[in-house]
Amino acid sequence: MNSGTLYIVATPIGTLNDFSPRAKEVLSQVDFIACEDTRHTGKLLHYFQIKTPLESLHAHNEKNKINFLISKLLNSENKMAAIVTDAGTPCISDPGSLLIAEAHKNNITIQSIPGPSSLTAALAACGFIQPRTIFSGFLDRSIKNQSQEFELWKHSAPCIAVIFESPKRILNTLNNLLNYFKNDDIYLCVSKEISKKFEEHKIGNCKEIIEYYSNLNEIQGEFVVCININKLNKEALDLDAIASEAIFHSKSKNLSLKQGCKEISLKYNINSKDIYNKALKL
Repeated sequence: MNSGTLYIVATPIGTLNDFSPRAKEVLSQVDFIACEDTRHTGKLLHYFQIKTPLESLHAHNEKNKINFLISKLLNSENKMAAIVTDAGTPCISDPGSLLIAEAHKNNITIQSIPGPSSLTAALAACGFIQPRTIFSGFLDRSIKNQSQEFELWKHSAPCIAVIFESPKRILNTLNNLLNYFKNDDIYLCVSKEISKKFEEHKIGNCKEIIEYYSNLNEIQGEFVVCININKLNKEALDLDAIASEAIFHSKSKNLSLKQGCKEISLKYNINSKDIYNKALKL
């Protein structure tokens, strides 16, 4: 039996007119809204003359506040609540997933109110066509962990890999992409300021994109990067990537490193000793 309803409501990522009539109606009718920043969401509600109470739900308090919010929803007048993020669709590299999971456990109906999303907007604007898309959110800062993510993309090719990036880190990440894929067949679409005045979708290879942003006086805006990765030949897989895969394979299968390297060597028809020696260095 349904014990309440939790709405996932997308909010504008730029132009306020992107806010759907249904989203405004839902936020006006629920008993309260869980939001990332009450000040930010308060301005949005004020603009649309919505007076629903707010509850904060951000990365630092989500775990400790879930039970409170579930209880508040179940004991509210209409047993209805909503979750929003500062901009775009909640739970996509933003808080909310833990609350949604707990709502499912409590037999609370989940309804997703579709709307603005920088992820889908960038994918639509890139013009790339591949059989699958991999979304990696914000990459880890370390080169090693980024390389492990790049390795997953390479072995999933052909695919489109999508990441979010900040203006301070965009050039570092682009350079790491160039160093990893080298001259392999990848093409980028770097989108920024989607649905805002200075929206831009820059297309090119790694070197072209790096040169473009390096020549700017200041890099501003939030970025979504779509990487078009075509099917790569086995010969294009460098030994570092294969050794990294052997390490991951060994750990995931609870094998010795030597045995893991032997099994991976059969996949690529490469001498297992070469893979093992490289894995030891890594």
